[in-house]
Amino acid sequence: MKYIFVFAFMLFDCLAFAQVGNENVYSNAGNFFRTVNRPTNKEYVIDGSPYVNSKSFEHVIVPGYSSNIQNLRYNGYEDEMEFEEGDQLYYANKEEGLKIDFPNLKKTYQILNYSFDYKSRFGYLVLLDDNPKYSLYKREKVELLSGEKSPSAYGKDTNDYYAKERDLYLVKKDFEFFKFPKNTKEFVARFSIDKTEFEKFVKTNKLSFSREQYMMKMIEYLNK
Repeated sequence: MKYIFVFAFMLFDCLAFAQVGNENVYSNAGNFFRTVNRPTNKEYVIDGSPYVNSKSFEHVIVPGYSSNIQNLRYNGYEDEMEFEEGDQLYYANKEEGLKIDFPNLKKTYQILNYSFDYKSRFGYLVLLDDNPKYSLYKREKVELLSGEKSPSAYGKDTNDYYAKERDLYLVKKDFEFFKFPKNTKEFVARFSIDKTEFEKFVKTNKLSFSREQYMMKMIEYLNK
């Protein structure tokens, strides 16, 4: 049975027009924006992978929508969710606040408007702790780095390659996002909490500011 992506609604009786590298489809039921992956030149080889989890398309659950959804995979370079239809790859429509659960990966992505380093962004973040007071998110990103020319005519040039950036952890309070503090001093100052009590909590639980599981424990501490 051919899957129908939840954001597409119904694709019959529609007017379609194409731009370079993308396709816009309008239907009576709504607007579905599909972006086909950019054409690749077979002579241009990129090493590595733009996919954070794997190249495989995974079963997903989108709360509030039909269970009849295409399998997806997250492209960390493009910051897009990809799905396959026929022999074409498409990007799923982005809807503010939408959550996409990957049960097999035990991972949930959420589409948000967020900002850091004085720049506003709209894209996917991994939801680690969802709470009305403080929520914790992780940004996963893959960058494309340039290969190197061989210093010798007898050597071989290296290809451009994908490399995963260090994960960025963001705390959300109301509509504000900020980087997770890097040490106890920053944490106490940012959240205006009792220094002695927090230091005792960190020491007792042997917490580290560089490990995700411990960051989640610190956010749980704040939310109590």
